[in-house]
Amino acid sequence: MNRKKQLRQIIDQASFALDDCRLFLDTHPNCREALEYFEKMEKIRHQAIKEYTMQYGPILAYDVTPANEWIWNQGPMPWEREGC
Repeated sequence: MNRKKQLRQIIDQASFALDDCRLFLDTHPNCREALEYFEKMEKIRHQAIKEYTMQYGPILAYDVTPANEWIWNQGPMPWEREGC
């Protein structure tokens, strides 16, 4: 598996884990184990998004860093890119 697909898989899996954990925390807000797991998955997701964005471009419009112009609408959208 190439690195781009690997990063997308990490992002997708960590995002799912965060969503699932967030639902659990809604009913168990003081569960230390769940809170630690949430923090761990958030760090993994954040790092994967950071690496993906640096190598392949932004996944979300929030990840655009407008140096001189707005680049989100330039080139293919993330879902249109080869190998996504």
